[in-house]
Amino acid sequence: MATTTAVPSRARSEHRARLTPEEHRRLRFRRQLRRNLTGWAFVAPVGVFFVTFLLIPVVGVFWWSTRTGNLIGESKFVGLKNLQQVVGSFEAPTVLLNTIMFALMSVPVIIVVAILLALMLGRVKRGAAVYRFFIYFPVLVPGVVVGLIWTFVTHPDFGLFNTILRSAGQDPVNWLSAGTALPIVAAADIWRNVGYWAIFFLAALIGLPRELYEAAHLDGANAFQRFRHVTLPGIRRIGLLAIVMATIWALQVFDIILILTQGGPGTATTTAVYFVWYYAFGLGRIGISAAISVVLLVVILLMTVSYLRLLREPKRS
Repeated sequence: MATTTAVPSRARSEHRARLTPEEHRRLRFRRQLRRNLTGWAFVAPVGVFFVTFLLIPVVGVFWWSTRTGNLIGESKFVGLKNLQQVVGSFEAPTVLLNTIMFALMSVPVIIVVAILLALMLGRVKRGAAVYRFFIYFPVLVPGVVVGLIWTFVTHPDFGLFNTILRSAGQDPVNWLSAGTALPIVAAADIWRNVGYWAIFFLAALIGLPRELYEAAHLDGANAFQRFRHVTLPGIRRIGLLAIVMATIWALQVFDIILILTQGGPGTATTTAVYFVWYYAFGLGRIGISAAISVVLLVVILLMTVSYLRLLREPKRS
């Protein structure tokens, strides 16, 4: 038995010894190529979706911004005429102001309330999963449904807000008037998105080392000092991500406005993306719509770069 088992082993070792260095390099190349192809096969679906649903539409928007016509009929090259018409339009300052005001109303409140909710959730010992679910639940609601909910909440006759005012002996309010429509839309956006970032901040708080809080407590730091010098630096990266992403989403608000106010009354809630939709599907002017999209893209890029420069970590000496 010992002889029969030793012969195949010796034969295999002699076979390996007969491989030339060139054959070894070829085998290593094939093995590396097979591993690379396997990796690219897993990445390929993401690449297909990226090219199909992001890269091609972006290129198409820039192409349409230089043309006039519609999607079905013929189009004609007009260069930068569409961009000049958008910038020189009397509606452009109002739309830009509404978009920026909406972001200023919603984003700071979302970040502050999300941090407060995360701090409270971090202290809950029993039933924490239930509280997290109720806070996160509005995130699962589609924007169209959010618009319908807030349509009933703000209804002048049987809405929740006016029902509360009547029960308190106050006169009902037209919540979707020119002066209050944009804050109401911002409140709906806050209600929808604050739970999303609260869970993010909660995850960041859970990951902070407890030793830092214990050391700060032993040094005599009070609760506010621990929050300022331990909690805020610990969640700085998540905070930067939240500010940038929440701002980008706020500048692209559309579905809630479409259902709740249709951009009105007048142009009180007409934001950039609603303006894009109106020109594309309301007036059929695809070139102008694409030009507005290009302007919005540039604004988002500039604001993102400004955020990253202002909120980046200071260099350590």
